[in-house]
Amino acid sequence: MKLFHKIFLCFVVIFGITFQVAGYLFINFAYENAIDQEKKIAFQDFQYNRYILQSILYSEPELFTKKKDEIAGILRNFTVPVYVYGLDQIYDFTNMTALPEEIDFNEVEDDKVSFQIYEKEGENYIFVYDYVRQGKNELYLATQTNISAVIEKQKNMIAYFQRIYIVILCISFPLIFLLTKALTASLKKVGEASRRIAKGNYSQRICTEGKDEIGELALDFNHMAEQVEEKMAELSNVAKQKEEFAASFAHELKTPLTSVIGYADMLYQRDLSREDVKSAAGYILDEGMRLESLSLKLMDLFVLDKQDFLLEKMSVEEIFANIRLGIEPICEKYNVVLHMKIEDGTVWVDFDLFKTMILNLVDNAIKAGCRELWISGRQNTDYQIEIKDNGKGIPPEELGRITEAFYMIDKSRSRKQHGAGLGLALVSKIADLHGARLEIESDGKTGTAVSMVFEGAQGDWNEKDI
Repeated sequence: MKLFHKIFLCFVVIFGITFQVAGYLFINFAYENAIDQEKKIAFQDFQYNRYILQSILYSEPELFTKKKDEIAGILRNFTVPVYVYGLDQIYDFTNMTALPEEIDFNEVEDDKVSFQIYEKEGENYIFVYDYVRQGKNELYLATQTNISAVIEKQKNMIAYFQRIYIVILCISFPLIFLLTKALTASLKKVGEASRRIAKGNYSQRICTEGKDEIGELALDFNHMAEQVEEKMAELSNVAKQKEEFAASFAHELKTPLTSVIGYADMLYQRDLSREDVKSAAGYILDEGMRLESLSLKLMDLFVLDKQDFLLEKMSVEEIFANIRLGIEPICEKYNVVLHMKIEDGTVWVDFDLFKTMILNLVDNAIKAGCRELWISGRQNTDYQIEIKDNGKGIPPEELGRITEAFYMIDKSRSRKQHGAGLGLALVSKIADLHGARLEIESDGKTGTAVSMVFEGAQGDWNEKDI
């Protein structure tokens, strides 16, 4: 059963039962009040007629020793039908048209009036009786009051209520239906939206203005849909990057291997001059070096993804004193002027990874054809390292992709220099492992500036997990 039907039936059942119980309680309350009023009237009639009977017995104590036909004359003195019953059961007279089936006068005590409501021949009465003593006379007096009008009024109220109940149910059914539909409309929208999302429409959202629980559910659903859409976009982007990685990797392997196989076959199949053999061997050597560089870079990336490292608090000045020994020969080889200014400070680093990152950035700067290279370090709240060159630079539109594996701006130049587009991917990975913020700026004309902000190290020397 659907939620709509459950809510609708619950509303109908609750409304029906509530209305019936309320009507029953109201009619019963009105009936009891009416009966109480009739009892009061009947009691007043009984008291009045008891005084009449006592007055008659006072003036004529031997009245009930007479014959019944002689006693009948006194009945005209009573205002309501009465019943008189002697204790010695010698006299018994009444002008009542209908008596109760059972009357137990023996249980009636003096000054304790008893009431009995009964039905006889389609009429309803209140029977009031009590013990009466006047002089030597002891007897029971009972009076009768017709309450058929009250009972008939109750029956009419019940019938009228049932008619109203049916009319109200007929009116309330459509209203309950519309109310239930309004309550479940937002849930229906959530269900429809979830089905569309399941079919791949991740941009689906629910438009709702309610601020109740269902409105909150719709807002939560929209938030969930946004997260799903973002995650699917991320997964799609990751899948695309993996496809590009696989394609780039295959291409990077295919090109040098094709050349190596071709030149090796030529050396094997033909008799070549020494110069041709030297040229072919040089090309094979060149491509082999590029494959070696590619394998080493891939191995570094693989190792970084699979291993945990411990960061040590180290002096930046001492780190760069060691790194400088490896940078200066490279700069001299390519006629690059090195400017290095490092302020002393401490950072959390893995020395080998940190050195690999700096050397990769220097290598990229030299491959970009720079003539001057600036390396600086400044201690603020954190420690900032900047490597700046005046090479060809990076087009601004390419800055968002340069840390992707195998991404190369100038592929022909990169291959010629044994590059595979993995240097900045490796730098980005190492920066992430150190918790450093990596920023790359370039206008594509006047060089590139790479800055890294490391968390400053303070306190005692110890080790830090990453």
